[in-house]
Amino acid sequence: MIIVTAALKGGVGKTTSSVYLAALASSNRRAAILVDADPQASAADWVENSGDEKLERVEVLEAPTERLLTKALDRVGDDGVGVVDMPPSHERLLNKALDRASVVVIPTRVGGVETPRVEAVLDLVPPSTPVGLVICSARTFTRSYKEALESWVQAGVPVWGTIPERVAITAGPTGPLSLDGLESYRKVWRRALAAARAT
Repeated sequence: MIIVTAALKGGVGKTTSSVYLAALASSNRRAAILVDADPQASAADWVENSGDEKLERVEVLEAPTERLLTKALDRVGDDGVGVVDMPPSHERLLNKALDRASVVVIPTRVGGVETPRVEAVLDLVPPSTPVGLVICSARTFTRSYKEALESWVQAGVPVWGTIPERVAITAGPTGPLSLDGLESYRKVWRRALAAARAT
């Protein structure tokens, strides 16, 4: 199973989503591979420096080129899980990953510029590949959040989860994974797993 976390814009929760999903995948399986395709290697830094035991069984492969990405994805076994953290604004590399994706997770935030960027990623995803949104850093009590959720539902785009706005969730390598974050991403993980099994 290969989960591609895709966004054409930075700062929407892509790396956070990838790391939490890899942690959850490794807790349910023997191991998970986190493929960091972003040259900044933020996901790799997070896993290697966090010291969190929930990330101990996550193997990190840095793959910022098409050749390295192909080699990394080839390492995901038949019963394994690979989570790919894609860089923003690298459409060619993203297309390479999407060709191998079992499911695609698109992190987004609430706001006017986000919808066209999500739609641009949706246009790249092969029609047979399941895809779901994750609304990150959400203020769930606001009107704008509720309106955004309604608009995605009306557009027929599944929302697999909402991640509340919490500093601890996006702390990165400076601390352990947040329990709030794990609980919120558990729903995303289960929906991605169910979508992959249904295809």
